Amino acid sequence: MKKLIIAISSVFMLLATSANSMELRPAIGISGNYGAFAATGIENNFNEAGTAIDETTKEYGAFDAEFGSIFVEVGLNDIISVGLDYVAQDIETPQNISNEGMPNQSTVEARFDDLTTVYAKINVPLGGTYVKVGYSQVDVISKERMGNTDGAASEFGNDSSSGMTLGLGYDQEIAGGVSLRAEITASDFSDVSANSGQTNKTEIKVEDMIGARATISLVKSF
Repeated sequence: MKKLIIAISSVFMLLATSANSMELRPAIGISGNYGAFAATGIENNFNEAGTAIDETTKEYGAFDAEFGSIFVEVGLNDIISVGLDYVAQDIETPQNISNEGMPNQSTVEARFDDLTTVYAKINVPLGGTYVKVGYSQVDVISKERMGNTDGAASEFGNDSSSGMTLGLGYDQEIAGGVSLRAEITASDFSDVSANSGQTNKTEIKVEDMIGARATISLVKSF
């Protein structure tokens, strides 16, 4: 992820060398987000030899979450800024329960860690309106609890998912370099998979992941 951030930031900086203004304007911000996410989850349970799938469960689901994020941004000129947005807290999906009420009841859920977006903010000639184009990446940790037990769920695999982010927002300056922003963004993430690593493994796949965020931010420019 660090190499990706450095590479994208370098591209924006190279483009900025041809801009009329080279006065860089840094800014920091804090955001409150309301997000909605949806995906198709597939659980494959293999036989004891691990050579064939005994049972497959496939479901489409959606959930919402509230979370905070922070960002840093640099204005390259009056039109283009580049930034990095980071969600410090975990985002957890609801549990999916199979064989409910049976001795072999199991639950599966996922946790999203370190959601990070590298983006370009492009002002358009409509007051404080801007568009945002970015690239997001998140670590996906799969968790499973086997049988009717109150024990902690086991984290048995993780993968990274990434994809494009597009958005539209409005920036209203308040005073003294402080402004208030409101924006909506949508993201499309790549598929992920993880398994328990055993011979009779359980394999979890998450496909067709999409997400949307409504965000209110307080920004301080320097």
